[in-house]
Amino acid sequence: MDNKLLQIILANTISATNISKILFEHSDSDILTGDHIICGLIYRLMTPMTNEEITESLNESNNLFNDEYNSSSEEEEEEEEEEEEDVIEIIDDINKSSISQKIKSNNCNCEICVQTRICLHNFNQYIPKDELGDKFKSSILETCNKYNRYI
Repeated sequence: MDNKLLQIILANTISATNISKILFEHSDSDILTGDHIICGLIYRLMTPMTNEEITESLNESNNLFNDEYNSSSEEEEEEEEEEEEDVIEIIDDINKSSISQKIKSNNCNCEICVQTRICLHNFNQYIPKDELGDKFKSSILETCNKYNRYI
């Protein structure tokens, strides 16, 4: 049962990451920032996944779980190191400011970017529908507090 819950959390996180990537691609930024990631998490918390998104995210989650049990090649280890460097760059971006800053969104008018701005606007009043949603919202708020960001 614990593996299923972990797979669901991972699938949700994968979906949020995919949204963050779209927000980055639709922005003027040269790098994926902490704001893109936080906006992706907020979007995913407040916007239900379509059946297609659920299937894709669960498949990716299953693949990651299955890959965990297989030995990784040297090439995969190098890719993981590059991904870790990217994460460090994003964290450095988040850490740059000791002054409290508002989470920024882009100005694109595609459906995802517009919905993200709506989610940001309504986030503080949003009441999650379940315990897992409560945990995601709390973790978003904790992260924002830790890195001097507000929504």
